[in-house]
Amino acid sequence: MKSNRSSRVGLAIIGSTGAIGGKHLDAISQLDSCELIGVHARRAEPLKSQADSLGVRSYQTLSEVFGDSDVDAVVIATPHPSHRDIALKAFEASRHVLVEKPMAVTPSEADDMIEGARASRMHLGVLFNNRFRPEALKMHDLINKGVVGKIYRATMTSAMFRSQDYYDRLDWRGTWDREGGGALINQGIHAVDMFLWLTGMPQGVFGAIRTLKHDIEVEDYASAILEYEDGVLGTINCDTVQAPNRQRIEIYGENGALIMEDWNVILHRLKTPLQEFLEQDKTAEFVAPETQIELSIPSSSTNTHAPAIDDFCRSILGGRPPLVTGEEGAKSQEVVAAITLSGCRGEKVPIPVDRKEYDELVELLRHDRRLPSSI
Repeated sequence: MKSNRSSRVGLAIIGSTGAIGGKHLDAISQLDSCELIGVHARRAEPLKSQADSLGVRSYQTLSEVFGDSDVDAVVIATPHPSHRDIALKAFEASRHVLVEKPMAVTPSEADDMIEGARASRMHLGVLFNNRFRPEALKMHDLINKGVVGKIYRATMTSAMFRSQDYYDRLDWRGTWDREGGGALINQGIHAVDMFLWLTGMPQGVFGAIRTLKHDIEVEDYASAILEYEDGVLGTINCDTVQAPNRQRIEIYGENGALIMEDWNVILHRLKTPLQEFLEQDKTAEFVAPETQIELSIPSSSTNTHAPAIDDFCRSILGGRPPLVTGEEGAKSQEVVAAITLSGCRGEKVPIPVDRKEYDELVELLRHDRRLPSSI
C-alpha cells in the first residue's frame, strides 16, 4: 500500500473514530510526508465503516497495528489515561509515536514515555498544534529576538465554558480516576503549553484549585502564581466556568509588550525602555512611558493539525527531533501537576514536582473522588 517508503511515513491512527480522529484524518489527507495505512478503535462497526470509506486497513487489535510492517508510526488519539501504555507498546514494537495532548495523566507516566522513546531510539512527539499557528510562531520569534526585552511579568488566561451536560455525556469526564484532572489537564493544557513555550519553565508554583460550578470530582477553576529566576512572576488562570470564553496571554518586557487576545496579537513598543525611563523621570508622578503599536497580527483560521503532523513525519524522514518532543510536551504536564499539588496542599511546590508525592495525591483523589475539603 505504501507507494514510496523513502519519502513517506506510514501512519496508523489509534482512536480514529473518537472526537479528535476526524481532525487527524483531514490533516493527513493534505500531506505528502505521510500516508495513512490503517485505523484502530475499540468499536468494531464504526471502525470498519470508517476504514472502508477511507480505503485503508482496519485493525481490530493493537497487535495487528504493530504487526503491520507498513506502519512506521502511530498517532495516539485515545483518552489520555491510555496514552502511556499504548506508547510503550509502540516503542517495544519499534514504532514512532505522536500522541495527542495531554501526553499522559501524571509526570511519572510522561517520564516512562520519554524513557521508552530513548531506549528504543524512536521519535516521541506531542500534538500541541497551537505552536504551529502563525500568530504563535511570530510571538515566539519576537521574544527570541529580544524585541520585548527582558521579561519581567507574564500572565495567561484560558477560559472555556463547559455545561454540566458536557461532563454528563461521557462517564470519564470530570473524574479523577479516568480523566486525572479537569480545567488544567484537559481544556487549559494547550494554553499552558503555549505560555511555557513563550516564557520558559518556572522554578516554583503556588496554586489554588476549586470545583466552583459543576457537579464533578475535578477542578473547574484553577489559578497559580509562577516564580521564575531573578524574581520574575507569572500568573495562570484556567477554568470552565467563565462566559464569555477568553484566550489571552500578556508578556511584558523592558522594551515593550506582546498581548494576544483570542489569537489577535499586538506588539506594543516602548519609546523609552522601562528602566531607562524610571531612572530619567524624576518629576512626572503619574506619567507612564509612551508606547506605540508596532505590529498587529489578526487571528487566522489555519488548520494546525496538518503542519504539526507534517513536522513530526519530516522529523522521522530527516532524522531530527520534532518541534514538540516528549521532553517539551512534558513541561505542561509538570506545571499542571505542580498547580494541582500546590492547590491541594496549600503550599508552594518546587519544579520538578516530587513524583512519589504527586502519585500518592492522585491515588487519594481517585479514592475520595473529590478535592480535599480543606482547600
